[in-house]
Amino acid sequence: MQYEDPRVLRTQQLLKDALMELLLEGNQLHQLSVQKVTKQAKLNRTTFYLHYKDLEDLQVQMTDEILQQLTVKISALMHEKNNSRQEQVVDLLHYLKIQWGMITVLSQQEAVERHLFELFKELITARRRNPMKPKRDFYIDRDVKTASIIGVIMWWLQYENELSAQDISEQIELMNRR
Repeated sequence: MQYEDPRVLRTQQLLKDALMELLLEGNQLHQLSVQKVTKQAKLNRTTFYLHYKDLEDLQVQMTDEILQQLTVKISALMHEKNNSRQEQVVDLLHYLKIQWGMITVLSQQEAVERHLFELFKELITARRRNPMKPKRDFYIDRDVKTASIIGVIMWWLQYENELSAQDISEQIELMNRR
């Protein structure tokens, strides 16, 4: 297990929070400076450079953390053999919904969508290799099925609607039955 100094984690979180606050105020990343971010975080520039090369590096690391967590959650689904699968999909959808504001402010929707597409494609491939039910005579093309699932998820994330994560999970499960 990798040990991280709590002071390092706290400092990095202050910098991430400061960047998010400035972006949420309507600033674009290219309009910001390390000085503005460190002033917002009440830290000095030297401290910033101990952790990050520049603001883009901070943005990339913040995005990478989200992508890593998505990978963990979807990888768990690849190995799931029982009924908690739908609960895990609901958990994944809740996580995405919570992170969507940050993803949007960081302008990383496309990167997240691409990452999700690749992960779900792997998930579909793994499920077809080790089906829980008898193999089918035919399958929907893996890319088409993946695009359908990701399209539903992205639509749900991007537009205000009354459907819950549970509702979307159930719809994805219905798509999987066909």
